[in-house]
Order: sequence, then structure tokens, then C-alpha cells
Amino acid sequence: MAIGDIIVGIDVGASKISCIVGQVNKYNEIDIIGNGICNNNGIKKGIIIEPQSVARSIRNAIEEAENNSGLAINSAYVNAKGLNVRIEKIIMESEIEKPDDGMTINDIYNAFSKIQMTTRLDDGEQIIDILPYEYYVKDRKYKEEPIGAFCKTFSIKAEVVIAKANFVESLMTTLKYAQLELDGIILETLATSNVTLMNEEKQIGVMLVDIGSGHTDISVYKNSELEYYDSIPVGGDHITNDIAITFNISGEEAEKLKKQYNLAIQAMITNNHEVKLMTTMSSDDKTVIRCSDIVRVIEERIKEIYQIIRKILADKNLIGKVECMVLTGQGISNIIGVEEFAMLTTKLNQVRLANPKTIVGLKPQYMTAYGMIKYISSLSESKHVNSNVEILKDPSVKEKIAEKIALAKDKISDMYRRIRKIDKDE
Repeated sequence: MAIGDIIVGIDVGASKISCIVGQVNKYNEIDIIGNGICNNNGIKKGIIIEPQSVARSIRNAIEEAENNSGLAINSAYVNAKGLNVRIEKIIMESEIEKPDDGMTINDIYNAFSKIQMTTRLDDGEQIIDILPYEYYVKDRKYKEEPIGAFCKTFSIKAEVVIAKANFVESLMTTLKYAQLELDGIILETLATSNVTLMNEEKQIGVMLVDIGSGHTDISVYKNSELEYYDSIPVGGDHITNDIAITFNISGEEAEKLKKQYNLAIQAMITNNHEVKLMTTMSSDDKTVIRCSDIVRVIEERIKEIYQIIRKILADKNLIGKVECMVLTGQGISNIIGVEEFAMLTTKLNQVRLANPKTIVGLKPQYMTAYGMIKYISSLSESKHVNSNVEILKDPSVKEKIAEKIALAKDKISDMYRRIRKIDKDE
């Protein structure tokens, strides 16, 4: 990467849109030069149901980032996650176009094209990314692109990220409404793992469990590679819904109770006091319960998530490959005891909550967007594309003076109107 390269990442979430603008500094690290965030309610169960509403939220987040970065943002990377995405592993052999001149970047591109043409796709699917992990030249393994190597053929070990075509189409439509071009679609776990997992964990075997509002993403890394990825349609919103249905109260009160009595295990309760319900829908419903009643509902749903994870580990033969688990996501971020409960249910000895390796002053809501630009900045030449931005021109001195004069005139006019009103009243 070159000093001054600028990357824009947008986290398109179910409840919020966050944007980060990053620039490469002289130490080849990312400086955050702009950020913006906006609430979002146009996505349900991972599907964009109101593209124009989501576009407005994206536009608001972008404009905030533009204002504090001094840049006009024309393109960005966005994330893909959940049930819209799957991964397929592949090993592809490809020929060198001019063996006597050594391998070039065009040979890498040709191999990527070959992978795109030969990867099996179901109806309504399309490839959104190719993740090369290893290159093989004459039985020698390379982690980086072996540009310049003299050989006739080489092989790539890669994972192909495949998305539902209707998801990609709705995302493109939404970005068009938001007046943005697409730099690329990033599998969210690649971004999240960049700021939540340690390199040692990725090497020995770790399961990253990202519990969002509507679903839970499950990723397994082993030998620094993404070994497995899947998503289950259960998340933090289901806990809220369970509380609302169990006690026949509004969703707003259920969410408030979930945050107030945020324990994952009933045994952690120290004072099982009474709780008065404010929005019961029927006169026959209880209006007073105990906090243990609320925690029991939370415990049951979290237990279900962990049991599903345990079954996935067994069904996919991953039990021996996973040494530890890292929990992240807004769905469980405020619930106490989730790591202890995970150890009990999944039988893993090491479980911790993610401690994002972000920068000082950056809110947790920006974690995924920040992880996206860190991930993009780490990619090789064949994969990296800068975002399209322009420097916003500062107003000229003349314009600034004219603006100050106009403000002064407004103040004088307003003062004159108030004086006339006082005189009139008297």
C-alpha cells in the first residue's frame, strides 16, 4: 500500500449504519480521518426490505464522515454476512503466460478468472470474492503472491465467497439510491476477526461467534485460515421477543427489561426482587413478576444458541480443531455471564468476550467498519482497490466574509423585529 491511500468502509447493519474513512500513514498503518453513524430500520432478517430507507441512513452516515474528513465520498466497501453468504474451498492450477519472464500480476488475475469460471454455483448465486491463502510453485508454499517466480504452472489454495444474487442486487440498488459506487463486498467475519482475534488464536483454532440482533455468525479459524463459516437465524432480538411474548408486554418494555436484568444465568442473581410490568396487554396478565422470571427467559434463548453451536462443532467435525471461543456482537454485548455459560454448554475450556483492537476514542459501533478498512489495507496488490474520494474545496475568503455579513444581517433584523414587538405591546 502507498502512503496516503484512502479506504472507506460501510457497515450495513440491521439497526445502524456506520462509516469509517481511513488513510494509510507513513508507518503503513491506518489513521481514522472520518466517521459517521445513523440508525437504520430498513433491514429485516438480513434482507433489505426498504432500499430507499437504508439508502437515506447510508447517506446520513456518509455525510457525517464527509463533514469531519473534508472529503467527498463517491465509493465504499460494504459488508456481507448471515444467511446471504456461503464459502467454498478450491485448489486451482494455472499456467504462466510467459514462463521465461517469471510470474506477473496478470498471471494471478488469470488464475482468479479461472476460479470464477469453474466454481460450482447454485441457481441465484454469484461470486463476490476470492480469498487466496496459499500459492504453490514447484512444491514450494508461499503465503504471498510469488511474483517473479520462474515456473510453467502454479496452484492457488483459496476460498470462494458466494452470495445470493438477489442480496447483491438489492445492495447495489441501495447504494445507487445513496449515490455511491461499490468498491467491493467484504465477508464480515474477515473484518471482525481483524479487530477481535489474536494471531495466536487463529493459528491454534478459534471459533468467533458474532451474535447480532437478528442472527448469529459462526466462523472457525485454524492455521490462520478461515476453516468454516455459517450463520443461524437467532440473535439478540429473539431474546427481546421472548420476553415480550412470555409476559405479554410491548417490545419497548421487553428491550428495557433485557438491558436492566442482563444476566445469562439465574444462579448469578443476588437479589430476586419484584418487577412491576407497565405495558401488559390484558387484565388477566400478571403485572408483577420477579427478576428471576426475566433472567430465565434470557437464559433459555442463550442456551439454545450455544446448543446449536455445539451441534455444529460435532456435525462438521470441528471439535478437535477449536481450542477456544471468542464472543462478540451487539446481541449479547451487555449480558453478564455469557462466557461462563458458553463454557458450560459447549464444553470449551477457553471462552472470552472480544476486546476490539480499535483505536482510542472510537466507539464499539464502528468496530466492523474499522475492521473492514484494516482488512482491505492488508490485502496484496491483486486485491486492493482504493476508494474514490475527492477533497472538498474550502470556501474562499470572499465567501466566508459574505457568509458572516449575512449572519450579522439576520441577527440585526431579528433584533429589530423584537424591539418593534416590545414597542407595539407597550
